[in-house]
This record gives sequence, structure tokens and C-alpha cells, in this order.
Amino acid sequence: MWPFLVLGLLGFWALRPPGVSFRLEGQGLRYLREGVSLYTGLCRPSGKAEAAVLLVPGGFGPPTEAMEERCRRYAEKGFLAIVPHLRGRGQSGGRVTGCLEEAADLAHLARLLPQLGVKRHAYAGYSLGACVALRAAAREGASRGVAFVIGPVDFAEQVALLRQSRPEALRRWREVFGGLPEDCPACYAQQSPLPEAARLRAPLLILQGGNDPLIPPTQACSLRDVREASGRRVFQVALTREGMPWTGPLTKGRACLRPTGFGPLGEDHLVLFPDLHHAVVPAMEALVERFLVGWLKP
Repeated sequence: MWPFLVLGLLGFWALRPPGVSFRLEGQGLRYLREGVSLYTGLCRPSGKAEAAVLLVPGGFGPPTEAMEERCRRYAEKGFLAIVPHLRGRGQSGGRVTGCLEEAADLAHLARLLPQLGVKRHAYAGYSLGACVALRAAAREGASRGVAFVIGPVDFAEQVALLRQSRPEALRRWREVFGGLPEDCPACYAQQSPLPEAARLRAPLLILQGGNDPLIPPTQACSLRDVREASGRRVFQVALTREGMPWTGPLTKGRACLRPTGFGPLGEDHLVLFPDLHHAVVPAMEALVERFLVGWLKP
């Protein structure tokens, strides 16, 4: 019996990606990457789940109650819902690095999912979490799709906007990014997900507010341009905050949108809400759910 037990254990460990271990802990899962202990919350459906949704929170703090509610909602729809505590936040160790090591951590987590019985997975990232989700999906290569919700692609531009609207926030940015853009331009350039966006093979859904004081719509259009340059077709739509077709003019930075109407779920989409600030509204949530459910069909 012992030889078979030893062989079984060896087989289990051989299945792990190099440098990664995990264990179930409470209502979640804990794993290691390069010596850093990382935690992710799990919302399990009532039955067996072969598809998982990775819900990636934004900001520099732990997941919010809104993110936990999303987790429960997707579990009720039959998915294994996953809310990672990004490094340096919540129950995870390590130091916050913005959109760098967090993406590598999340890609490792995605590679563990088959050991949980998951055969298909997709991402929905919010604000800074959108950057992390996109980079992780491009790294691990098996995702069915990425919802990029009001996320940044130009962090130096964000600092310029924060100087005007929230100068008190710059202290935290100095800590995370090693200074401000004038101190270390490379520190900010390396945060951008645009290079990974060109390599992402899965469909990308970009949701953007037209009046966002932190992330202007031109950043979403830059992401669109990278995807088009890589050979992807990007369908483009403008909606009101209630989810109805936008009939007004597209002015200032919003004019970068080239409306085409919706296309197949397997194609890229850029959906602009011209009158929306840096917020997630029910119409956005409905779009994210529609695309995630479509991507994760067997």
C-alpha cells in the first residue's frame, strides 16, 4: 500500500506548476509563489463547477463588500467564483507592486484551477484589478476571456489627473511605484498592460466611463488600438448609464470611439458609457455577466 500512496503523492506534487503550492483554508485557498503567502476567497456553487470566474478587485486594499457580493452572485449561477486578495492586501502577504507581481501571482493561481476540477475560466477585473486580470490572462494563456472594467493603461497620466483632483493620494502612489513619473518614468511605463494586450489570445471586453476623472476614455481607445494592431476586430458601442443606446454626440476624449454596434461574443468589444464617472453601474454588471456566461459555455 505504501508504494502506491507514495506514488500518488508524487503524482499530485508533479502536477503543480513549479514553485507553487496550495491548501484549502476556511472559505478560500492559500498558495505560495516565490515564498509569498497568498490568499483567495472562494464562493462555491451548490453543485459541481467546471467553470470559474476570477473577480479581480481594484485599489490598494482588501476586496470590498461589492466584490464579495459579485462572488456570491456568480456562485449562485453555478460558477466557482474566485476573489483573490492581491499581494499586500487583505489576507495576502508580500508588498503591493501595482500591476506587476500581482499579475504573476494571479497567473499562477489560474494554473492551479484544474486541480480544483475547473476546465474553463475567465476574468473580470475592476479598476486596477482590470490591469492585473489582463496581464495574468496573457501570461497563462488558457483564459476564455477578460472583462476589463474601468481599468488603467497609462499610470503616468493617472498621476497627472490625481495632482488636480486628489493630491493627497500621491503619497501612496510614491510608496507603491517607487516615486512619481518625473522621478522614475520606467517605473510607470512597466505597469502598463498594453504589451500583454497585444499577446492576449482570448476575447477582451472593455468597459469605460466617458466622464471618468481618473481614467479618461482615450486610455480605453489606446487599448482598442493595440488590439486592432494585433489583428483583432473590436466592436464599439456607446450606451447610457441605464444600458440604452447613446444618441447624443461623442465629444472631447469620448470622440475616440467609432461606434459599430455589438458583434459576436467571441470578438473584442469596447463599450463606452459617455455620461458615467469612475463607477460600475448595473448596466455594466449585466454586460460583464452576459459575456462571461457566453465565454464559459462548454
